[in-house]
Amino acid sequence: MKNDHPTFEQLCHAVLEGNASEAELKQFRERLHSNAADREAYYQQAQIHALLIWKNGRAAVPESLVLAPMDYSKKTNIIPFPIRRALLAAAAAVALLLGISFWLVPDPEHKVLSLAIEKGVGVEILAASESPYKVGQRVMLERLEMETGSLRFRISSGAVLDFEGPVSLEFVNPMRLRLERGSINTDVGNEAKGFVVETPTANVLDIGTRFGTSVCADGSTDIAVFEGEVQIYRAGLPLTQESRLASLIEGEAAHMSARDAKLERVNMLTLKGGRLQVRGLNSPDSPVVLNVSDNIKKANFYRCYSITPEGMADGALASLTLKAHLQLKWHAMPGQPFPEELKGADLIGTFQSFAKRERGEPSKNDISLDLSRPCAVYVLFDTRATPPDWLQRDFRDTGLRLRSGPWGKYAGEAIDIEPDANGELNLTHSVWRRDVLSPGIVKLGPPGISGKGYRYAMYGVAVKALE
Repeated sequence: MKNDHPTFEQLCHAVLEGNASEAELKQFRERLHSNAADREAYYQQAQIHALLIWKNGRAAVPESLVLAPMDYSKKTNIIPFPIRRALLAAAAAVALLLGISFWLVPDPEHKVLSLAIEKGVGVEILAASESPYKVGQRVMLERLEMETGSLRFRISSGAVLDFEGPVSLEFVNPMRLRLERGSINTDVGNEAKGFVVETPTANVLDIGTRFGTSVCADGSTDIAVFEGEVQIYRAGLPLTQESRLASLIEGEAAHMSARDAKLERVNMLTLKGGRLQVRGLNSPDSPVVLNVSDNIKKANFYRCYSITPEGMADGALASLTLKAHLQLKWHAMPGQPFPEELKGADLIGTFQSFAKRERGEPSKNDISLDLSRPCAVYVLFDTRATPPDWLQRDFRDTGLRLRSGPWGKYAGEAIDIEPDANGELNLTHSVWRRDVLSPGIVKLGPPGISGKGYRYAMYGVAVKALE
């Protein structure tokens, strides 16, 4: 009776012996695609199988290479020529098995292009624009260089990467990539923890995360973490405690200079609209906001502001991800349309821990916007808090209201909020406006009032060019 639920070891044996059924091949492919441990187990079994082929003269080794008893002499350490040939043949068998098992096993959804052994790392194309590759295509890559277009692919280790050109990549192995130029976004999921992105100035080791990496024209490196954590090491050195420079968590970004290998905070990060990803070098930055900075001077502080050009809309991300509110977004008030006045504004994501800076003294902190042209600057302020003097003096309340949420139930900023009809925690923000009639620096003050504690949400910021 045919076993409908074979173990992975039985599937391996059937594949390696060449007598696997179509159903077993399908199960085998699915196990390899979904489980890194099974891939490692197959690698081990393929080695053992190849050794048995060499030692016992199985069908995979030509008859002329079957070892005779005289070849098992223990009187010499010199390997006879026939055995050396058999070893090479066995190694070739292993290479062939490993090269084609994962990517070239017959798949009803993908046409097999070739059985030739290729060098490089196996990738599956998930999305492509203006590139030589097509969605669903599986290729082996050693290097990848694109001046224009975009690409999203899954490496055989399970890591998913995407980018916009120009970019230059070298695939070292399924768990290590060398970025020589451009920007890439990496999502390692659960399968590829330990994935490393090498750059000319840093090695970035993920421990389960989504992060962006950019190599600038001078060879320096920018790293931004959107979820989880990465560890940054000096380039060209083993990944040891001595070479480790810092750990970054979600919402943090750092710059590794090429000149003095010094790690510094990145104040502002430009994102793609609708997704937490760094933009490619061909993507324009905001034509309105040149820079966002603050007066925080704390050691090992890497919190980062984000800016999404023309990104303000219903459902726009309000900040870089933080553990207490991973999906914090701006929304219209219930039953109301999103304010037309705010649509299409450049959205600046602040970080909610702003209110906890300087050990609970928010009156010491401010934000500076460097504007390139006349603009309307909007501040989205938590309605539960008393507006500070700078906001009442320099801005006017438009009467518009927005919500931010959903907030995590353990977020300190929303600890006294009752869930809405959908069971979510949302905060209401008043919309304040200031018209700035010339380019220059605009300073926004702290959210709290001097001498008083502040346990409310940090304000949001949007900027829109005046017509």
